[in-house]
Amino acid sequence: MAYSYPGPKTSLDVVNYSALQANDAKEICKLVEISQTSGIFFLDLETGSASGGAYDDMPSLIEAQRKFFSRDAEQKLEYADDDPSRGFDMFEALSVQRLKLSRKQHLSNTLRLPPDLQIVSDRISSLFTFNDTVLRQIAQKLSTKASPPLEAYKYSDSTNPGASNMCLGIASARAGMEILGDHLDEDILTITYYDEPFLEVQDRKTKAWGLVEVNEHMPIVNVGDELQKASKGKFYAPPHRVVQSPKEINLVMYDLNEGMSDF
Repeated sequence: MAYSYPGPKTSLDVVNYSALQANDAKEICKLVEISQTSGIFFLDLETGSASGGAYDDMPSLIEAQRKFFSRDAEQKLEYADDDPSRGFDMFEALSVQRLKLSRKQHLSNTLRLPPDLQIVSDRISSLFTFNDTVLRQIAQKLSTKASPPLEAYKYSDSTNPGASNMCLGIASARAGMEILGDHLDEDILTITYYDEPFLEVQDRKTKAWGLVEVNEHMPIVNVGDELQKASKGKFYAPPHRVVQSPKEINLVMYDLNEGMSDF
């Protein structure tokens, strides 16, 4: 019998990235309001062609990361790292694999890519730059509109990456299985590109959980706990969890996480 998601679905508001780039006052107010209430939204990268080619890069990147994840464990573990913010890890019981690519290493040209991903290194580089730029722009707009304003300069320096990383992932557990329990992202902002519904978000008022559907050309952006704390709770980091869809899940995520390490 085919799996059918048993719970309610959650609809997210949409923020237009082109309008944010143009400093549209109405769209910025919308961004601030969403970030203060639900803390999560779809970012429209299609209207106004604001994607910077991000979605053009995605198919070849997904194909390359799937090749890497299909390799023998011994080959993949060569890319493990003692630092939890980077490197390969796997959770066999959950059929989850991740490869975290450090923004700091990317900027210093010390990023070590597996051969399968070296083929798309240019696309990885462009996605690094695009996602970092997008999240920094959003963080700066939020910081200047906070009351009182936050220190926007903290989010403007792209040469100080802190612990920011791009995470490539795959999950192929049993449909409906919870593969990551409820949590807050420990960063400033997260942007997630995905091909299957996998994210459950808790409604702030009712505390009910709902599944976020796929919205074409619209990655999910959510506030992280670092921004929530910096704003003294004015911006809201939503609790969320990950469940397995009927099909394999392919993910590309970028965490803007200052963690202000020296560079």
